[in-house]
Amino acid sequence: MRIAVLASEGAPYIKSGGLGDVMEALPSALARIPGNEVILILPYYKKIKENPKFQCERIFQFDTTLGWRQQYCGVMKLLGRTDGVQVYFIDSEYYFGARPGAIYGDIDDGERFAYFSKACLDAMAAIGFIPDVIQCNDWQTALVPTYLKAMYRGSFPNTKCMYTIHNIEYQGWANSSFFDDVLGLPWEYRGTLDMGGSVNMMKGAIEMCDLVTTVSETYSRELMYPYYAHGLDGIIANASWKLTGITNGIDVGTFNPETDSALPAHYNADTFVEGKAACKAALQQEVGL
Repeated sequence: MRIAVLASEGAPYIKSGGLGDVMEALPSALARIPGNEVILILPYYKKIKENPKFQCERIFQFDTTLGWRQQYCGVMKLLGRTDGVQVYFIDSEYYFGARPGAIYGDIDDGERFAYFSKACLDAMAAIGFIPDVIQCNDWQTALVPTYLKAMYRGSFPNTKCMYTIHNIEYQGWANSSFFDDVLGLPWEYRGTLDMGGSVNMMKGAIEMCDLVTTVSETYSRELMYPYYAHGLDGIIANASWKLTGITNGIDVGTFNPETDSALPAHYNADTFVEGKAACKAALQQEVGL
């Protein structure tokens, strides 16, 4: 099976939280299954571009259309990864390369990640990787299912799209003019993205994808209730036939208390009582508790 994983962050290249950890472990685990061919596509942030540990080569460049805009896109291929996952970065100095701050928080984040979603599809078409499944994550890649069905079926006629909700609180809201000015989608998709007169990217992904997943079975059930769903409970209830929870795994190599160099004391199943106590004591001393 050919699988493309698309995300706004992924360790060890760049991460701000749990999504970055999942994007480190999940593609590698998928690649270990015989017969799978897995790629991971991330933005080429300034911190990645300037890190000498990550050597890349530019293999394609073209313009990605975003509304009335024509924005340069470079496809960077990571060299030297040995776990069977091929990593590509979407290079845009305008959207990613010249931003010195955090991954998120710029005033044009909606436009930045709309560009990234569309550029991922352009990049896969350029390199000739036609996936059986695209797996995309949270609001930053929530436009992929809609773009796939609205504008890229010619390039990906049989590709299915799986959309994973890690944190439903952040949904990718934008004002109504964003649909025409930035997205440039056919008008018949306006209702798919519309919520209360505004654009909601996560709503569009839930409606347009082939499968909705969450990070646990419990979370999938919780999202049926208004308290947890941040306004999307009705949308998720209507999509319940394609909703499932898949519990996040953990990379037992990266998070191994017997070998982790970040721990002041190492331990295993036989020594965890004294080992964890030593780690706790070191933490208390470090932060003054």
